[in-house]
Amino acid sequence: MRVGQGGTGPGPHTPDGSAVELYELTHAHGEDELINAAIDPGSSILELGCGTGRITRPLVAFGHHVVAVDESAEMIARVTGTETIRATIGDLRLERRFDVVLMMSFLINVADDAERLRLLRTCAHHVRPGGAVFVQQEIPGTRHAPATVEREHSTMVISEVEDLPDGVQAATLTHTVDGRSWSQRILTKNLSEVALEAQLAEAGLRRTGYLTPDKMWVRAQSV
Repeated sequence: MRVGQGGTGPGPHTPDGSAVELYELTHAHGEDELINAAIDPGSSILELGCGTGRITRPLVAFGHHVVAVDESAEMIARVTGTETIRATIGDLRLERRFDVVLMMSFLINVADDAERLRLLRTCAHHVRPGGAVFVQQEIPGTRHAPATVEREHSTMVISEVEDLPDGVQAATLTHTVDGRSWSQRILTKNLSEVALEAQLAEAGLRRTGYLTPDKMWVRAQSV
């Protein structure tokens, strides 16, 4: 497990503590439709951190050509119907460019600044000129404890929230689905617009807008 992070519960877990079987049970909640509406039909998409393919599958069904990337062998083995690559995002360097590079699941909120820059440089390397990079980020100030989020057949409880130096926050997320539970300790860091602009620029990207009014979905292009 990575320093400060880990997970418990049934089945295998990734290095950051994500539970593979939990991801397998999780479905899209409108993210696929949001992305599809923002891009051209039949786009080539590089999806970074695809997990078990909850967004991959609907994007393929919409007619897009998706290359799905994840570092977890257990996660990527569950993605079917499209090309898959097992790789650490920061190390990925394909000799291909894509219409869209997609990095979801708040990967941009990794607590380590150097690792975040590596992720963004991977995005910049793989987007074609004039293409788009979509990044999903946490909305600052939205994680408080105790808090419970209810969805059909599932519950997420946020607990043990701890504010650490340099804007880093730790928290425990406990998911229960149909009576099965998984807990994950996470470390995240929210970025101000100024800080995000600076890191995008350092990676060779520039922000061109947002897909949603809450600014959770950032759109960027190569410089």
